[in-house]
Amino acid sequence: MTAADLMRLYQRPDCPFCWKVRLFVFESQLNLKEIAVELNKKHPDVVSLNPNATVPVLLDGELVIYESAEIMEYLIDKFPKIRLMDGSPRERAKIRQLQTYSDTKLGKILFPYIKQKRDSPDLVVSDELQQSTKKAWADAQLVLSEQLGDGDFFTNDFSIAECALIPRFCLAITHGFAVDERFKNLIAWYARCAERASFSKALPKHFPGIN
Repeated sequence: MTAADLMRLYQRPDCPFCWKVRLFVFESQLNLKEIAVELNKKHPDVVSLNPNATVPVLLDGELVIYESAEIMEYLIDKFPKIRLMDGSPRERAKIRQLQTYSDTKLGKILFPYIKQKRDSPDLVVSDELQQSTKKAWADAQLVLSEQLGDGDFFTNDFSIAECALIPRFCLAITHGFAVDERFKNLIAWYARCAERASFSKALPKHFPGIN
């Protein structure tokens, strides 16, 4: 039994914060014990471990970590073989900034639409919210296309930046907001990421709000 085998990860598969941690775990070939929680249902362990009562939560012995970025950086510190935060200080700063951009900017763009849709009895979203989400998503893609440039990935190789961005792109596409044809580099990047084994392993089997 390895050190990773003793750790538990509380997660909800469709939550983008949990999803990126799971991508990270599969890319790193760690064998954590996953405990799935349900949407709108508070797991008693999560409530007792995390003052925010949210997932993801990593339990490593008596140590509790409950923010997705901190979970991944802790695992990198614990397992030096993991290569998902490699590069120069400049490249690592870019990875951190892209993760923050994904968690905050992209999250704020997509979450209101997803929440309204999944909370609606007939899965309907107002036209106003649909149009504002579409525009904001297009604006964000322009920013990310410029960041990606002509590279295969956002830095030298697949990294935490990809782990953070893939769930947001997948959620957008699943909810009908395709990657704009203007941004061929993003289309190729997403296709490249989707070919990785971690993508299919982490992909949720069900999306709330989608029939």
